[in-house]
Amino acid sequence: GVEKEDYALYSSSGLPLAMGIVAYCFSGHAIVPSIYNSMQRPHEFERMIDLTYGVVLSACLFVAVSGYYMFGDDVDDQITISLEKRAGEGNLAMDCLTWLMILTACSKFTLTMFPLALGFEEMLTNILPSDLAMELVDSVVKIVLIFLALAVAIWFPSFSFLCSLVGLICTVIVSVIFPALANLRLFGPSLPLSEKLFGWVLVVGGTFVAVVGTIATVDADI
Repeated sequence: GVEKEDYALYSSSGLPLAMGIVAYCFSGHAIVPSIYNSMQRPHEFERMIDLTYGVVLSACLFVAVSGYYMFGDDVDDQITISLEKRAGEGNLAMDCLTWLMILTACSKFTLTMFPLALGFEEMLTNILPSDLAMELVDSVVKIVLIFLALAVAIWFPSFSFLCSLVGLICTVIVSVIFPALANLRLFGPSLPLSEKLFGWVLVVGGTFVAVVGTIATVDADI
């Protein structure tokens, strides 16, 4: 463990990075349509989403509290880095954890890339002359996406920095700003005043967090 003086009650230096990483944990929107379409009972979709987000939030809180309890202020952006430093070379449990993380990353990559590749394929369906051309384009699209992901991994070696940017820019827009704006635009006249105010708080607050958090994260990394 660590001494009590290694714990700080509050520190704002890593707040923008932390907000982005937290947002990134809830950025699985690309696979939501696929999950909905494959459900045997789609009418239970909202209940399933609420339960899933509750489980994810509980897991994130458990890992965050455990990591800070174990390492205090010396904890890294990724708890696995701190675990590896403390475990040392040749630790079987750490090796198993590393391979489990690799398998998890591979599965997430496939789930996230599939809807994106499918979207590109649907855009090109009407202009391709045959099924053979469609199969070739399908393969090329998937290969290009894989190499683009590899390029991002090479150019942005800091995983926590990349996750934070994705969370602050993409997730906040998709999860906070866009739904609130859509709700205000579609149902604004019929909404009570409290819901309108709450919607605008989400829009303004989400925009502020996305802009200020992104600038602060980029400045801190540079």
